[in-house]
Amino acid sequence: MNDQSTPVDMVLQAANTLSTEEKAELVERLLAEESGLIVISATSHLADYIVAQTNLLSRTGLAYVWRAIANRMIGEEHDPWG
Repeated sequence: MNDQSTPVDMVLQAANTLSTEEKAELVERLLAEESGLIVISATSHLADYIVAQTNLLSRTGLAYVWRAIANRMIGEEHDPWG
């Protein structure tokens, strides 16, 4: 490392040696639970699974899920459509 390297640069250099799964774990630990984010590896089949499960929902079930997502996005506790 040169004299102008920051601690973040040193951590980044060390992180470059980690596998994809280890990097995902590092990000999850750094973000902790407060962020509400979930890290999904590009090699994960979770996204495919979610799409497949969503595809199996009835029209009513799908509407329920999307309304719940919309409510979380706009920060309302109650469903404004029903």
